[in-house]
Amino acid sequence: MVEPVRTAVLALAVLVAGCGGSPQPPAATPANGETGGAGAAPVAGPPDAGTRAGHGNDLAAQFERAVRGKVDVPPRDETPPLAMLRLDPGSGEPVVHNSPVREQRRPELMLPRPEFDATALVRDGDGGTGRVRVSVVYVTRCDGVERQQADYFPPAQIENVRIAPGVRVPAQRSRSARVRFPAGCDVTGKAFAEATNAAGLESFSDPIWFRYRPRT
Repeated sequence: MVEPVRTAVLALAVLVAGCGGSPQPPAATPANGETGGAGAAPVAGPPDAGTRAGHGNDLAAQFERAVRGKVDVPPRDETPPLAMLRLDPGSGEPVVHNSPVREQRRPELMLPRPEFDATALVRDGDGGTGRVRVSVVYVTRCDGVERQQADYFPPAQIENVRIAPGVRVPAQRSRSARVRFPAGCDVTGKAFAEATNAAGLESFSDPIWFRYRPRT
């Protein structure tokens, strides 16, 4: 009876050695039910990673991701805030631009009507925010008369923004405005966000150039 037992032990040892010495654990299963083994499809990121709005639309998703709560103004802050502007022409997808200002000017957005809605946003999660403004600079051409104009929401102010250290301020602020132009005029201009954090540092979103031509 000794020889059969010895043979069985040797066979078992060979089998264990051939399998790496220990059984393989089962593949992990993420919460969405996908198998987490090699070659598995990647799991989509959170909404602020740009997946909710689809590929190529990261800025729109970043704009929609609200940062709530307040932060303590630090004694020292050397980083400017994030500035973003969303322009909704009322037809088609809204356009979102962020800071900093790019060297190359982007194509003009053709407005379907002489108006649009704009929302400016300032975001600073470590230093706190101070002020945000929707700024629109444009030229109207009406009956051969050309005028340069500008609208600011809220109106431009002279005083600087600087909040004392230790004060709790919002990590994000926003300002919305509806901009209207004369219906019978040609209009060319740009809209951008002016953002100031609690330390008085400023950022400007890359401008959204627009153009309106009345129907003839």
